[in-house]
Amino acid sequence: MYKFVIGIDISKLTLDAALIVGGQPQSATHHHLGNNVEQIAQLFAELGKNPGFLLDECLVCVEATGLYAHPLLTFAAQHGVNLWLESAVRIKKSIGLQRGKNDKADALRIAVYAAKNQENDRMWKPASATLTVVKNLASLRDRLIKSKNQLTVPVEEFSQMGDTRTAAMLGKAMKSTIRSLEADIAAIDKQIKAMIDADENLKELFALATSVVGIGTQTALALMIYTDGFTLFDDARKLACYAGVAPFVYASGTSVKGRTRVSKMANMDLKTALHMASLTAVKLDVQLRTYYQRKVAAGKSKMSVLNAVKAKLIHRVLSVVKRKQKYENSANFSLVLS
Repeated sequence: MYKFVIGIDISKLTLDAALIVGGQPQSATHHHLGNNVEQIAQLFAELGKNPGFLLDECLVCVEATGLYAHPLLTFAAQHGVNLWLESAVRIKKSIGLQRGKNDKADALRIAVYAAKNQENDRMWKPASATLTVVKNLASLRDRLIKSKNQLTVPVEEFSQMGDTRTAAMLGKAMKSTIRSLEADIAAIDKQIKAMIDADENLKELFALATSVVGIGTQTALALMIYTDGFTLFDDARKLACYAGVAPFVYASGTSVKGRTRVSKMANMDLKTALHMASLTAVKLDVQLRTYYQRKVAAGKSKMSVLNAVKAKLIHRVLSVVKRKQKYENSANFSLVLS
């Protein structure tokens, strides 16, 4: 158990930190600083003046905030900080109903959450330099695809409504822009492939993941990125929960008998990638296609069966990664399809 627990609320330009000593919220002290490595270093130098303060005995908890957390992650990687990146939704739900919001109070709430739940902490580890660049390139690729869709969808809608003249006019007006976006996307794909091929570990992980029927390039990339090269999850059920494809029972007593369904607390990007993979898998994999058809024929909804297929794909991918052996549609790798 950590003697010192720090909760940090991150915004674009500033950080608010709350320090709790000995698990006592009333001991909390507040610090406000700029969101850069220099001021973060000053913060820890100041915290070091507390009696008995040791970095090894300190747990730092922050909400996963993407790019804005970069200076803190950089400092943590350089100095070996015990850093816990936690879901904002998980922190909010654990605290319960709260009135009002400000950065100082949010930092304290994060610190209190971490102090109470530190036995469930998941220590952040810096990803490899190559995987970090691949992640940024993949993020840029997603933004370019969204931009392309924002331009092309209205054209398709005009065409579907029978207004082919307007559709043709708009299509012609954006023709060069679309070509440019497609060229940029293709260039990013090429760069990502080259970087993975040049990194022996990532190259092996990518080959193992894509050996599973249904797991294509983009799904494999998403799995590698969101699991930090398959280091964050060693349990397929936990990864399925994170991806929002694990079913949970909703029932209580004799009156509450809801449908078994998946949680909305999920990584939606990963869930979308797995959905596309499941559609491919039920077409190309004999076992999964038979399973899908049998369950649908028995009255199960198509989406619930596809969710089960997504979970099975996760099990298969983690299995091949652990074994360091490509997927084979045999008794060694096939799952019990009940």
